[in-house]
Amino acid sequence: VAMSQPVTLIVPSHRFDPAECNKHITLSEDKGTASMGRSGPHGSALGSVRMRHGRYSWTIKIGPTSSWHALGIAAKPLSKRANYSESIGWASNGMKYGAGHNGLPHSNWQANDTIRFELDCDQHTLRMTVDRSEESHLVSNLPDKEFYVYVNMSY
Repeated sequence: VAMSQPVTLIVPSHRFDPAECNKHITLSEDKGTASMGRSGPHGSALGSVRMRHGRYSWTIKIGPTSSWHALGIAAKPLSKRANYSESIGWASNGMKYGAGHNGLPHSNWQANDTIRFELDCDQHTLRMTVDRSEESHLVSNLPDKEFYVYVNMSY
């Protein structure tokens, strides 16, 4: 099975949780890289660190890919069968999504970019910055929830 190029989560304190990846996602041995094959329409993965209070930051490195990705945070669903509808972040088409921000146009990030995320649970904000350009986007008024790093891929 051919795999899409990986999305790599670069901060040692944040890894993907194998129990929170759907069947189309393959994780590296150290759980720091998620990849998706051509076997499904899309795949999603959650990080293993629960973020509820305080400040958190992490970096995601995008592989050399033409696949569609959405990166950000998500609240765990109440049921394993539910989808991560409460996700908030930045898609590769340049759109912010979630928390009432769907469809707001912004610049695209590209293959091989590194994106920094800064979540302030107490201020209810998520800042997303592309290292290549230092372009930054802020999502404010986040819901008061427990969040996890979230990646969604489509081949």
